[in-house]
Order: sequence, then structure tokens, then C-alpha cells
Amino acid sequence: MKILTLLLFLFGASIGIYAQTLDDQFNELRDNAETYKVYKVIKQSDLNAFWGVVRDSANAVRTELSETYRTIEKQQSEITARDNTIAGKDEEIAELGYDATHISVLGIGMFKEAYLAISFTILALLAAALVFLYGRFKTSIATARKKVQEFTKLNAEYENYKKDALEKQMKLRRELQTQINKLEEIRSS
Repeated sequence: MKILTLLLFLFGASIGIYAQTLDDQFNELRDNAETYKVYKVIKQSDLNAFWGVVRDSANAVRTELSETYRTIEKQQSEITARDNTIAGKDEEIAELGYDATHISVLGIGMFKEAYLAISFTILALLAAALVFLYGRFKTSIATARKKVQEFTKLNAEYENYKKDALEKQMKLRRELQTQINKLEEIRSS
């Protein structure tokens, strides 16, 4: 915008220079012209020379104006290109800022702090579950050992009872057999 203002100022200044020069030439043409009543009589060659200067001045102003327009268009395209570059850089900066504060886990974008909190919470829960399961395992092992000991003791007692019962049964059979034998002896005698 400053460049456009500067160019317009230079353009106005150059028009002022040509106008001053043309004014001087016009005044000189008028002053050198002969007067007839209220009219000024100007030589055709002087008028043609003045008109040539006016045409040259106008062409110079047009050329300068078209160059100024081309410069303005060029600068506008450069400004647009730079604005696009700045917009691209702003997007890159925003993306870098997002990447610096976020992490993608399973396709879900989340703050790094939230990810750390969730990770440590999960690890803490897993550790607590591990401690709980280890405690349950120890309790189960102790209970199993106690049950095995009780079973072994009970089994030994049962074996002793079975042995004692078998011995009693054998003793009773022997006694019964002895009594049967005595009874038969008595009957046979």
C-alpha cells in the first residue's frame, strides 16, 4: 500500500512538471502571438510545435502511467504470493504447535499430558491388579497347602482306621471261627 501511494505521488509530481513546462510554453506561445482586436493570432508552425510537445508530454505520461500500472500489478501479484506464503507458514506453525502439544494414539488426537495421565493410570491399575492377584495367589497356595496337609492327615487317619477295622474284623472272625469250632466239637461229641 505504501508503494502504491509513493507511485501515485511520483506520478502526480511528474504531471506537475509536464504541466509547468507546457504552461511555460503556452504562455510563451501566447506572449509571442500577434494580437488582432481581441484575438490572438498564432503561427501554425508554432501551434503545431506546441501540439507536438503536448502530444509527446501526453504520450510520456501515458507510458509512465502504463509502466506504473504494470509495476502496481507486479507488486500486487508479489503481495498476493507473499500473503499465500505467509498463510502457508501460518498453517505450518499451527500444525507444528498442534504436534508439539498433541499425540495420536490409535487415530485419536489427544494432549500429551492427558496421554501420560491415562498411561500412568492404566499402569497403576495394572500394578494394583497384579498385587491383588499375587495376594490372592499366595492365599490360594497357602489354602491349598493347608488342604493337602489336612487331606494327608485325614487319609492317614482313615488308613489307620481301616487297618484297625480290618484287624478287629479279622480278630472277630477268628473268635467267631473259634466259637464255631467249639460249637461243632460240642455237637460232635
